[in-house]
Order: sequence, then structure tokens, then C-alpha cells
Amino acid sequence: MSYTYRYRSFFWPAVLILVGIVALLVNTGQIPVDRLALLLNLWPVVLVVLGLELIVRRAMHGPGGDAAAALIIVVAVVAAATYVAVAPNPGASRVLDLSSEVGSLTEATAEIDAGGATINVSGSRDVGSNLYEAHITYQGPRPEVNLDRSSGQLTIKQQEGPFPLVVYRNFELNLKLNPGVAWKLDVNTGASTATLNLANLHVGSISLNTGASRQDIALGQPSGKIPVEINGGALTVNIHRPAGVAASVSVDGGAVSLTADGQAQHAVGGATFKTDGFDDAADSYSITVNGGACTVTLDTASPSG
Repeated sequence: MSYTYRYRSFFWPAVLILVGIVALLVNTGQIPVDRLALLLNLWPVVLVVLGLELIVRRAMHGPGGDAAAALIIVVAVVAAATYVAVAPNPGASRVLDLSSEVGSLTEATAEIDAGGATINVSGSRDVGSNLYEAHITYQGPRPEVNLDRSSGQLTIKQQEGPFPLVVYRNFELNLKLNPGVAWKLDVNTGASTATLNLANLHVGSISLNTGASRQDIALGQPSGKIPVEINGGALTVNIHRPAGVAASVSVDGGAVSLTADGQAQHAVGGATFKTDGFDDAADSYSITVNGGACTVTLDTASPSG
């Protein structure tokens, strides 16, 4: 009587065992429930273990192959359970405070790169002799904050996790900028809420690239023709400027709502507005908004919030 060897994978039973072990540790209070998110970090291990098991099964048949495959699975399950129990908790929030002296800088650029974020930027004399002061509350890896003094480029970047499927949602930035320096702002985010209180800053340009977001921007007296460009998906943008400051607004997208100095426009595709004397004004703001559904307000009121 001949014996036919049948391949049986141990992988999926091992996955059930791992889930059961982690659930038991959570239910007995050995690890907090928010550590379950760490299981998502292990998705590449699924590919590695499956690949190793296939190699072993093809190279070794019979009981020897079963034993080797079982050993791979056991090691993977133990390592995974240990990782979930002792690895740094991605759900824990951390705080980072950084600053740097102005030195000889008279112009600077602040670049902010983040995913889902709450961002507050303001000009404040409270920074004293510092170029900036950043207070960041975050989850996951420590943000990257660099200042290139040769170019005056300040970069604040939310770091990605080791695996692309893991998303760290909490990133809150409070950034104070020295009003004695001329600034350019370049903000790139996912879904975000941004409050830019720039009334006390000399701003050379503003560029916001975002997903679904809400922007509240207070502008000061311009020096020259200042471009303000906002690109995104579903956008709610409120822009405030000092009374008498010349400005133009161009909104392009799907469903567009533009209210400028009390004049309301609703359109599909685009809407525009110019203050009287804009074309001849030496100092002005030129605002462009591009997105899907856009709701834009331009006024001379104080910023909300």
C-alpha cells in the first residue's frame, strides 16, 4: 500500500494561536488593549513566513519537512507575541519641544510635512531671540526637525512608521515664528486643520497642499505682491486680511462657494473676485484655491478661534 504525502500548512492555525495569545494577554491585563494596533505592523512577517514555509516544503518532504515548517511557525508566533508585548506603543502620545536661535538669518522658509494633522502657526515676539519655537504632540516615530542655516530652511516632518499600512493619526504642531524674519510657508498635509495667524509676520509666500481640510488664515500688511496658493480635495478656507488691503481670489474646483467682502458666488467650476484697485496696487495678496468641493471666505474680520 503506497503512502501519499499531503501538504498541510501550519501557518493559518498559527495565526489563530497568535491572535488567541494576544487576546488572552489583553483580557488578563498583561498588555493594554491599544497595543493590538501593533499586530498591523506584522503584515510583512506574513509574507516572510509563508515564503519560508513554501521553501522548506519544497526542499524537504515527509516528517522532516513538517518539523522544519512547524519550527519556523513556532519561532514566528513567539517573536510576534513578544513584539506586541514589549515594542514601543504606537498609541502613546509623546511631546517634543524644539527651538533655535535666529543668528544672522533675516529670511527663512518653514516647511511642514505631515499626514492627518492639527497645525497652528503664529508670529510671536514671545520667542525672543529664537527663530522659532515648536511644540509637537505626536504618535509613532519622533518627527524630523531640521534647520539649514545656509538656506534658512526649517523643515518639520512627521515620520512614517516602518510599515506603510500603519497610520499614526495624532500629530499636533504649535509653531511660533520670529516676526523679525521674513518668512515663506510651505505646508503639505493629508486631512488637516490649520490655523495660521500670520498678522504679525512679514510673509513672502504661502503654499498649502492638503487633502480634506479646514484652513483659517489671518494675514497682515503685505509688502509687494504676495502669492497664496491652496491645493487640496474638500476645502474650507477662511482668509482674513487688514481693512483696505488689496486682494484677488480665484477658486477652481467642482462645487465652488466664494464669499468675498460680503459678495457671495456659487458655481460649478470656478469663481473669482478682485478688490477695487487691485491691479494697480503695489502691495496685495493674490489667492488661488484649487480643489474638489471648495468653500472659501475672504474678509477683513478677526480670525476665528
